[in-house]
Amino acid sequence: MPLVPSAVAVAASFTAGCALIHALRRHADSVSLALGVLACGLAVAVGSLWIGGRGLIGLPDPIAEWAFVPTAGI
Repeated sequence: MPLVPSAVAVAASFTAGCALIHALRRHADSVSLALGVLACGLAVAVGSLWIGGRGLIGLPDPIAEWAFVPTAGI
């Protein structure tokens, strides 16, 4: 089985996270809040990437709007 660096990094991050949660077990409320904020942030990031990849929401082209500035006399 080949050694994939990204898989090793993910596994190491997961293991470090588990060790951190175990070390901070006396501060369960703080850990739960931090994990909840992290989960919400990841959900927003993954949703944004998914929506952007599907082309469901298109951002306007800023260069096209600059063409109207000289003609508007601004």
